[in-house]
Order: sequence, then C-alpha cells, then structure tokens
Amino acid sequence: IKGVKAHTGTPQCQQCWHWGHNTEVCCHPAIHCPICTSPHSKASHHQLTGCCQGNPKVTPPIPPTLVDVPCMHVRSCINCGNKHTADDHCCPYWQHHFNRSWIKDWAIRDASARKGVPPPPS
Repeated sequence: IKGVKAHTGTPQCQQCWHWGHNTEVCCHPAIHCPICTSPHSKASHHQLTGCCQGNPKVTPPIPPTLVDVPCMHVRSCINCGNKHTADDHCCPYWQHHFNRSWIKDWAIRDASARKGVPPPPS
C-alpha cells in the first residue's frame, strides 16, 4: 500500500496576502495588513490605522478601538475586494485554495476589474 502525497494547496503569502506564492519569493517591498490592505502588519493595525485610532474632535467623539478588541470597521480583502480580511476562510480564494487553476484565473479577473480593464477571454 502506497501512502498519499500531501497536498497543501495554493500558498498564501503572509507579506502581501495574495495567493499563488509564499513569503520567501514575494516581490512586494512592504508588508500589507490582511484587515485593511494598508502597508503595515496585522499586529500593528490598531496603532497605525485611522479607523481604530478614533476621533475625539467629532461630535459625538469616536473612541479608539481597544487593543484587546478586534477591529470592527469595514474590512477589505486584497484578493476579491469583498468586506472580509484577506485571511478569512469565507473568502472565495480560500475556499478554492486547493484549485490552482481557479486561483490563477480569478486573480487575473479580479486584478483586471480593479484596474477597470476587461479581463482576457477564458
């Protein structure tokens, strides 16, 4: 009896949060936050993002998000553009991470849609 070869699926980079490569070969110069896509780490999100810093000058004042409390502001997935984090299991990319051809095809379509360019024909 032969054992089955492990299949880990398509890797998701922990630096830019895109699918299809790992952190060691990422070409993005800066780390991105999987919560808001800004150029900071997930651990620094509360300290560096305006949505979590609050605004005491507005009426009524908006308090900052407490460090122990998850950010409750609008999320933005860097892959599909939906309102969840890039590492959320509800993302269609995560749900298809064992299907490399799906990841590749949809990454091209989503990137084209964000740029306002029609995707290449299937």
